[in-house]
Amino acid sequence: MRDRGKYFALVVGLAFATLLLAQQGSIFLGLLKRATGPLQNVAQPDLWVTDAFTRYVLEYRPLADRDLERVRAVPGVAWAEPFFSSRAPVELPDGSFKTAQIIGIDRSTMIGRPPTVTQGRLEDLRAPDAIFVDESSRKRLAGVKIGDTLKLNDRRAIVVGFCQVKLGFESNAVIYTTYDNAIRFTPVGRENIPFILAKAQDGVEPKALAKRISQQTGLGAYTREEMAGRTIDFILSETGIGINFGITVLLGFVVGLAVVTAIFYQFTLENLRYFAVLKAMGTRSRTLVMMVLLQALVVGLIGFGIGIGLVGAFALTGRRPGAELTPYFPWQMLLLSLVAILICIFMGSVLSLRRVIKLEPAIVFK
Repeated sequence: MRDRGKYFALVVGLAFATLLLAQQGSIFLGLLKRATGPLQNVAQPDLWVTDAFTRYVLEYRPLADRDLERVRAVPGVAWAEPFFSSRAPVELPDGSFKTAQIIGIDRSTMIGRPPTVTQGRLEDLRAPDAIFVDESSRKRLAGVKIGDTLKLNDRRAIVVGFCQVKLGFESNAVIYTTYDNAIRFTPVGRENIPFILAKAQDGVEPKALAKRISQQTGLGAYTREEMAGRTIDFILSETGIGINFGITVLLGFVVGLAVVTAIFYQFTLENLRYFAVLKAMGTRSRTLVMMVLLQALVVGLIGFGIGIGLVGAFALTGRRPGAELTPYFPWQMLLLSLVAILICIFMGSVLSLRRVIKLEPAIVFK
């Protein structure tokens, strides 16, 4: 610590490496979690029933009304209701437009309703042309208020309330309405049910019921966790997000490794005479190695603490509703970042340790 220049460079370099590793990792996890936002908004059903080839919650092949009746006829199903989800252009008063995600729920049971209603009554959604708008979407839709009229595919839609939901991967504005209204707002073909939400009867295991539905109807039936897993697999395999963030995380590791290796090696070279004196006095190589590792560990933990503190502060900024960046920073990410920095410190100290181990005590007399 007395060599303040090198000490400061080590701390800053390791803090920056930690920041890259943990911040990019948390943003990556946040994006994956955000992709399952539409699933997190629906808490009532046990199963999501859809086309067997559906891999992503926003990419599907619609089902027919007869499929809904077939699911309801499966033994063990307490209820099954249609759930509509599709995109539609929203015309704004100034002539511009925004793409919105239209969510249609059953008019009588309200299965699939938004998790939190902030203004208005959910029952008002049963009125003709009525819609609820997500709070974070209000600014995108020209600051709409209750009573305002929007145009969805050239059809009138009246705002009767506001809700708070988790946005999806595409960050479109979210609008809730009844299933019947949703079909009018976004005309589709003869088959117009993206998902069927089903509930298992008491005593019936949801996974066993899902298997039964698949066998009897030929459709795919998944729990929310299974549907989320399929969505995440789709994002990882069909987009370049994983590769891009992986490169950035690797860059953080390389930066930390380069900083530790260069500065620690230079520090060791400048202090070889002191290590030689200790060896001449009878100090074993093992003790000297432990000294070097202790120095590396102390400076590494200080740098890690500063870097991870910055990541934590950044993660807090994504907790406000409607935030575009929603980093997810679980304790596993904290532990993984610490392990990566410790590996970086150990690898960066290898060159220094070799010089200390091979050091001849006689160098002190030169």
